[in-house]
Amino acid sequence: MPNAVIYARYSSHGQTEQSIEGQLHDNYRWAEQNGMTVVAEYIDRALTGTKDQRPDFLRMIDDAANKHFEYVIVWKLDRFARNRYDSAIYKSKLKKCGVKVVSAMENITDSPEGIILEGLLESMAEYYSANLSENTIRGKRETAAKGYWNGGHPPLGYKIVDRKLVEDEKTAPIVRYVFEQYAKGESKAKVIQHLSSKGIKSVTGGELTYSCLNTVLRNQTYIGKPTYNGEVIEGLAEPLLSEDLFWKVQEQIKKRSIAPGAKKAKADYLLSGKVFCGECGQNMIGMCGRSKNGSQYFYYKCSARRFPFRCQKKNERKEILERFVVEQTMQYILTPEQIENISCAVVKEYRKEFSDAKVSEYQAALSRIEKELDKLVDALVDSPKVARQKIYDRMESLGLQKADLEDCIKKLSVASKISLSEKEVSDWMWQFQDGDPSDIEFQRRIIDLFVNCVYVYHDRVVIFYNIRGGRRNVQYTDIKTAPDTKSEAASGCSFLNTSACPDETKNEHWYIFVSGVLGLVIPITGGRVGK
Repeated sequence: MPNAVIYARYSSHGQTEQSIEGQLHDNYRWAEQNGMTVVAEYIDRALTGTKDQRPDFLRMIDDAANKHFEYVIVWKLDRFARNRYDSAIYKSKLKKCGVKVVSAMENITDSPEGIILEGLLESMAEYYSANLSENTIRGKRETAAKGYWNGGHPPLGYKIVDRKLVEDEKTAPIVRYVFEQYAKGESKAKVIQHLSSKGIKSVTGGELTYSCLNTVLRNQTYIGKPTYNGEVIEGLAEPLLSEDLFWKVQEQIKKRSIAPGAKKAKADYLLSGKVFCGECGQNMIGMCGRSKNGSQYFYYKCSARRFPFRCQKKNERKEILERFVVEQTMQYILTPEQIENISCAVVKEYRKEFSDAKVSEYQAALSRIEKELDKLVDALVDSPKVARQKIYDRMESLGLQKADLEDCIKKLSVASKISLSEKEVSDWMWQFQDGDPSDIEFQRRIIDLFVNCVYVYHDRVVIFYNIRGGRRNVQYTDIKTAPDTKSEAASGCSFLNTSACPDETKNEHWYIFVSGVLGLVIPITGGRVGK
């Protein structure tokens, strides 16, 4: 007589312990009728079948490898799993151990019709779970519509009485204080600082944050008009504030939120979207400020200087940095001699970077990734639960690499068929040769068309250029491997330097190529441009 085990489960949705007893009774009777000996029971109580985090279920899967049983008897297939993905994975794993899943209440054969029926039953089980979720959401919506609290932490200032939100005498004054202070013009930082000094916490018991304060200040519940899915629910909450105070605060929020944008709009930041912090890779954004004497000034600031990154890169004055980029370009790139040298170097680099050999190299790498992905898919079936997340993570990483390679291959396949001559490059550069670096419109033209992107470090500035049209910005990860000194770059393109001197002189500029894009490196002192 073949050995079998019984797997029983109930999920607590309208079911009781009696459900387990009923399943066991029917399963034992089916085993007896089919000449099987039940050698073990695996039972999960009050656990959903849509997920596989079920202790006895996983123990049964592991025990199957010992080959002490040939069948798993379930009352119905939805007891095994209500998710077709997990069902397929674990049935395949059991099958490799010589174990088959059978249903006591559903007569399913191994015929093609039986296989179709099994798939249909699994689909119905999955539909039931999805439908149950929809019913739960619908129930919450109807509960809110009746004016009852749906559960969870009540907003600050309230407590729950008879499923309604009523004023909490202890915390309601905090809410009124927050609104009154903000309406008077007090900053959020000052409000948080004052409340924290009094030991006041958020509704979840954590520290007060800007997010907590924003939630309080925008919550219409405080005027007795809570919302659910965008609809106002009448009768659910007692008002804690007057509507005049609440809407006055909303006007304050609106004014303060648009103020920074209004300041920025007064200046035209030519390098916007093209200038990045060399120390951390984050973009540098245009900002506006006032000096001690009240005069206004404009600058670029690393976006990571703000919490939580707190980058130490110093700010760069807008007009100085923009003019610096144009002047260095005119001095070291757009001279007649350098145009000739650069045209030769760019064509050489282009042919190396976008050759058919490079396409073949990427295709070989893509093939290796696809093979590894196939192996991981096979390994997923046999892997224990503890290892599955690592496999998923590796598959996700490889998937991203695959997408990047496929994108590169498409671009390279096109670029490798395009010829680039020295004359075309020099003609493109000559159009920028004449102009006044102090003229704003000329600065705009150079930056818009010729400058690819700019990375500003503590000790140097790196400017990358477009040759014959634009390209995507050179990525921060790409330039991490770029030469840090002139001597390191010597083997690559030091012949572009008129001095051709591969020394380590700090004030000497040098040239680099990153991902086929020409870059000019200019050392600076004092931590910022113009010092």
